[in-house]
Amino acid sequence: MKLETKISLILIIIFLTTGVIFFITGFSVLSLLNIPLGMNGLVTYILFPILLIGILILIGLIIDRQIRKPLFFFIRWIDQLSLGIFKKPDTIKNFSLNKIRFRPFLELTSKLDGLTQQLNAAEKERQELEETRKNWTSGVTHDLKTPLSYIKGYAAMLRSEHKWSEEEMKDFAKIIEEKSLYMEQLIDDLSVMYEFDKMQIPLDFRTINLATFIKNVLDDLRQYPMAIDYPIHLNVKDEDDILLSIDQTLLKRALENFIMNAIYHNPRETTITVSIEKLEGSTLIEIKDDGIGMDDKTIQQLFNQYYRGTRTDKSHLGSGLGMSIAKQFIEKQGGHIKVESERNKGTKIKISFPFKN
Repeated sequence: MKLETKISLILIIIFLTTGVIFFITGFSVLSLLNIPLGMNGLVTYILFPILLIGILILIGLIIDRQIRKPLFFFIRWIDQLSLGIFKKPDTIKNFSLNKIRFRPFLELTSKLDGLTQQLNAAEKERQELEETRKNWTSGVTHDLKTPLSYIKGYAAMLRSEHKWSEEEMKDFAKIIEEKSLYMEQLIDDLSVMYEFDKMQIPLDFRTINLATFIKNVLDDLRQYPMAIDYPIHLNVKDEDDILLSIDQTLLKRALENFIMNAIYHNPRETTITVSIEKLEGSTLIEIKDDGIGMDDKTIQQLFNQYYRGTRTDKSHLGSGLGMSIAKQFIEKQGGHIKVESERNKGTKIKISFPFKN
């Protein structure tokens, strides 16, 4: 039996019970008033049923308008939500939401309206995430297949009967090694994301000289073939040593990801400057570039693990995990990240580590 039918039966029973009680008590009272009012029994038998019917009709209209129809309206509303239709019904049997006057129903309307808006927003976000996830999966698949095709192709060339020169074979081996390293990095990124989800990454905090540490990181980055055409500078704004208790492996990986992201998504000759500064209560690391910048949507999605950014002329732009991983590395060590960017004016990534007591 449908819920609407059950409610209708309950209301009918209440209505009939009220009618019976009213009939018994009302008829008895009216009979007692026959003598004072000078009415005879015939008048009582004619007048009372008419009065009773009129009162019952009025009660029925009130119950129908103020209770039954609003209840059916809310049932329809909840049914729609359960079916994934996140909006309130316009009307039900010529009953609109504006006709509700009963205060508890008004409160229920407000709650359901808020729930509907939340579910609608969540559904839109889920659809966007699902679309982004599909694009990310497609991109990761492509990122694995492309270097793999290089490896297979050059391996087949080396196995062929053609007599390659020693220099050519070295070039082939170098390409195979580069593509293998790229695939290894991608698999490592996926592994790190899994470990973060399982909270399995231990921290090894050690106090370091931050300027010396970052100088070494930048020296390593300058050796990357992709970074050759990108000037990378270090700017230390304090003469005194800046000491920081940090996990060196995670910080190095985070800085590499931030800087490589600036390289991936900017044209050649983009200047990248890493600044270190000691502020009141914290240590600030700023990674700044004078590249193409980002719009608001890209900034909002920057640390989404399924977002791959805007493509440039680079053939490989990573898995889309790098920035998400870098952010998690920083936050896991108690740091905070803020991004400032404007189209055609470059980007700043500010990483702050509060002083520890």
